[in-house]
Amino acid sequence: MPLIKKKDTDFYFENGHIVLTKTYLQDNLSHFKKITGGRIASILGLNKYVTPFRVWLSIVNLYKEEMDATLAHVGHTIEPKIRDFVSQQLNINFKSYDPFAIKWDVFKENKIFGGIPDGEPVDTNGNFLYEEGKPMLEIKTSSFDGLVYKKIDGTLVLQKDEDGFPIIKEKMAKYKSWFDPKTNKLKINDEYAYQLALYLFLRKTNYGIFAICFLNLDDYKNPEKFQINNHIIKLKEMYVDLEQFGAIIEKVKKWYENYVIKGISPALTKEDEIWVKTQLQK
Repeated sequence: MPLIKKKDTDFYFENGHIVLTKTYLQDNLSHFKKITGGRIASILGLNKYVTPFRVWLSIVNLYKEEMDATLAHVGHTIEPKIRDFVSQQLNINFKSYDPFAIKWDVFKENKIFGGIPDGEPVDTNGNFLYEEGKPMLEIKTSSFDGLVYKKIDGTLVLQKDEDGFPIIKEKMAKYKSWFDPKTNKLKINDEYAYQLALYLFLRKTNYGIFAICFLNLDDYKNPEKFQINNHIIKLKEMYVDLEQFGAIIEKVKKWYENYVIKGISPALTKEDEIWVKTQLQK
C-alpha cells in the first residue's frame, strides 16, 4: 500500500528525515498509534525486516500496515483453540479480549504504550491472578514448513498458489528455525520476547509463557477443521527483570517523544529511501 497522506501538504523531506507539517501534527497528534509489543524490537533496530522509520510511518498514520488475509483468518480461527488447550494443560483460566470492542488496547491509561495480551490469568470472578504467580499467555502460530515470500516494492509478501494458499519452500524449515542449532533448545526471537515483556511490564508482573503451535498446509486451507491433538505445541516460560526492562522502556519512550510527538522521523536508511520513492510513485 502506498503512503496514504500527501507530500508537501501533510509531510515533507528535510535532511534525510520526513517532517510532518504543523497543521498535520496539530490535527492528528491525538490519533497517533501507541507503541505495542510488536513494535519495540523494530524501534530498537532489532528487526531485520522493519526499520525504525517504517514503524514511525505507521504510528503517525502516513502508512497503513496490512496483514495477509489468509494469515489473519488462520490466527483468528486457531488461536482460541490453542488458548483453551493451554488453559486445560495448566489449569488456568485465561481471559481474552475482543479487539474491536476494546479498540485494540487494554492499557488505555498509558499514553505511549498499549496492545492486547493473548491471555491473562483470572479467577472465576475475573480478577487477575498475577500476585498468585500465574503467567500471562502469548500465543504464536507458525508454519511447520518454510513458506515462499517475495519482496515487492520493498515489502515481503507471502506467495500463494492458484487457490490462494501459501506455497511451501522447504519442508520443516520454519520449525527448525525456532531451535538453537547448538543446543537444540527452543528460542524466542527478540520481537516476540519484547512483545510479551512489554505487556508484563505494563501489568507490573514478571512471569509469562509462550504457546507456539506449528501449522501444516491443511491448516491454512481449512483452519476451521484444526484439531489440537494432531499438532506440535511447545510451551516456553519467560521471566522478565522489570527493573532491567524498565531501562529499555525509557529508551523507547524517549524515541516516541523525540520522533512521534515532535513529528520528525528517524533518519532514513538507504533501503528506506528506495522504499519511500517506490511508495510515492504509486
